[in-house]
Amino acid sequence: MKRSILTIGAIFILIALFLFSAFFGLSLGALEVPPLKEGITLGLDLVGGSEITYEAVVPEGMTADELADGMETAQTMLRQRLNTLGYTEANVYLYGSNRIVLEIPNVEDPEEAVQMLGTTAVIEFRDCDGNVILDGKQIESAKAAYGPVDDTGVSQYFVQLNLNDEGVEKFREGTKAAAAQKNESNRYVAIIMDDDVISAPLVDEKYASTGINTATPIISLGKDANAEYAQYLASIISAGRLPFELRESKLQAVGASLGERSLETAIIAGIIGILLVMVYMIVVYRLPGVVADLALLLYIAMFLFVMTAAGINLTLPGIAGIILTIGMAVDANVVIYERIREELSYGKTLRSAVDLGFKRAFAAIVDSNVTTIIAAAVLLWQGTGTILGFAKTLLIGVILSMICMLIVPRMVLKCFAAMRMNKLSLYGVKLRSGSEEEKNISFVKKFKVTGIISIVLCVIGLVSIILLPFGKSFFNLDLDFVGGVTMEYDIGTAVTREISDDIAAIVTETTGVKPSSVTKSGNGGTMVTIKMTEIDSENRDKVFQAVSEAYGVDKVTLVSSDYVSASVGKDITRAAFIASSLAALLILVYITIRFEFRSGIAAIICLIHDLLVMLSIYVVFQISMNMNFIAAALTIIGYSINATIVVFDRIRENYKKTGGNENFERVVDRSVTQSMRRSIGTTITTLLPIIFLVILGVSSIRNFAIPIMVGVLAGGYSSTCIAGPLWCKLKGKKGKVR
Repeated sequence: MKRSILTIGAIFILIALFLFSAFFGLSLGALEVPPLKEGITLGLDLVGGSEITYEAVVPEGMTADELADGMETAQTMLRQRLNTLGYTEANVYLYGSNRIVLEIPNVEDPEEAVQMLGTTAVIEFRDCDGNVILDGKQIESAKAAYGPVDDTGVSQYFVQLNLNDEGVEKFREGTKAAAAQKNESNRYVAIIMDDDVISAPLVDEKYASTGINTATPIISLGKDANAEYAQYLASIISAGRLPFELRESKLQAVGASLGERSLETAIIAGIIGILLVMVYMIVVYRLPGVVADLALLLYIAMFLFVMTAAGINLTLPGIAGIILTIGMAVDANVVIYERIREELSYGKTLRSAVDLGFKRAFAAIVDSNVTTIIAAAVLLWQGTGTILGFAKTLLIGVILSMICMLIVPRMVLKCFAAMRMNKLSLYGVKLRSGSEEEKNISFVKKFKVTGIISIVLCVIGLVSIILLPFGKSFFNLDLDFVGGVTMEYDIGTAVTREISDDIAAIVTETTGVKPSSVTKSGNGGTMVTIKMTEIDSENRDKVFQAVSEAYGVDKVTLVSSDYVSASVGKDITRAAFIASSLAALLILVYITIRFEFRSGIAAIICLIHDLLVMLSIYVVFQISMNMNFIAAALTIIGYSINATIVVFDRIRENYKKTGGNENFERVVDRSVTQSMRRSIGTTITTLLPIIFLVILGVSSIRNFAIPIMVGVLAGGYSSTCIAGPLWCKLKGKKGKVR
């Protein structure tokens, strides 16, 4: 008993240590963890940051089409640069015909943002006479490496380039000419980036007749270079050379795009939601619910610690990832405790019930989490922009939830067994009589009805997706996807949240169109930026007049007004599509290996079903579809797969018990019925934090939370009413279940 008390006490101490280290920092030898406020970088949507406007220096003779293509290329390259620097949540969009705007989160000083962004990576190889031998157009990629760079054998950091065919030929001719110089001091090739010489290696005269014929030349950085500089240099070269020079034309601070109180309300909603989840677990599961809450506290403490140590960028999509992983963490406990309660109801001892419950729940927990890890890993590998922030929080959360939920509850419940806390009333269990027969719901026979309901729920989203490539959109696409207009005013008074809301109302009343965002901007805090998708020049004049009348004709001035491109460029859209498709394919392969191919098809269909239901909500209620839609969709993918796998695992287990001799339809009905309490419990615990985001959040957060809430409900419905029966219909009388 003493040992059990010590074990439980050690867990409380561990929770306290992780929380203390997360909030106040930790310095332990080589391990340095900053405090929470310094360690986690909040995104532009939550705290604002700095805005840099670059203007292209258009080369003489460049056509309008060439300029448009070049600006799109520059947009992609600058986004890659920001990703390399860790600012995956930054916004990059085109402004007018020759300007690019970068909105960088959590950097209050615009000058600091420019210094951080650094060079625009205009790289050239020149000979002693200044002639360009090679430029960025011929460089396909670059990587940092360490090793000997000359005959001395001394190792140092260097950057290895990968040239295309044109580059190989130009480099060969250039080095041939350099090696043939009579003056030895002129036998070099200078590597210049933004007019700064970063290296000028000599070319041996033995290459005077042949030149250096290689597709992988190296940039020697000198013996004093370190790994960080080599990696930085390789990264910005890999991002590509911009097609023209970009000059800074404006620097200013910008406010949070979701509103000044968005972070505060999101945190409050999250805390209330988590507290209600903890209360729910205690009410439903009694003493095991207390254990679940203890494990959840440890999970949250560890999650905050790892987030701080890793310096994760936290935005609204990241918060979505956290909500999903909390739901999955609680789900693991729900699965385990339902199994333990079953064993206790059949008269097993607490110790035996705990062992059997964990043993039988283990496969379901591992399978559901592995499929989520596969999705998160693919998103991390192939994703860009906001996708990366979501993938990082999801991957960290899933791994930590498996550690906490598979270890802590088992340890504590065994401690309770050792302390003889065996009363069934403490676990909310009643003994079953031997003659008591399970009543199963005929889910397979009801599949025609549930299938029709699903088709009705999905049809709007499906039709809207099919018509989208043909130029017909039923979605309320926001600025992030279709571009629009940005109007910037100096109103001569400090911009507060109330003023931003008031201006948003003025714009809506004047034009009949709700603005995408109204945020504080400018270093003096008196400027406001209005972003809209639909507004012509006449309505722009009306907005200016209305704002002037509200805040003083002599005070309000128009700073700028121009068209902007979609910030969700082709690169982000393509990355999201490729990552999601590849994740679905790998999940299908995993489910096929663990179950069978038809079950994998059923799981993917359920996933698509849940996404289409969510899309239907976007269309029916005309919810603004902005960049956060990607995070909402990814959240539903993760939840849907997790919910479906748990049901499939129960089907597999029951099928195995019968030796494969029982009618598969009966197995499915019994398994889904047995899983219903778990499905309902998981749906409730996942929904609680989201519901309070809807209740307490600002309108922009509410527009993000409502589709996720509907998607979670759809996931609970599909995993219960669609997944098992669909697998049964696809399987028929063929195939085996592993």
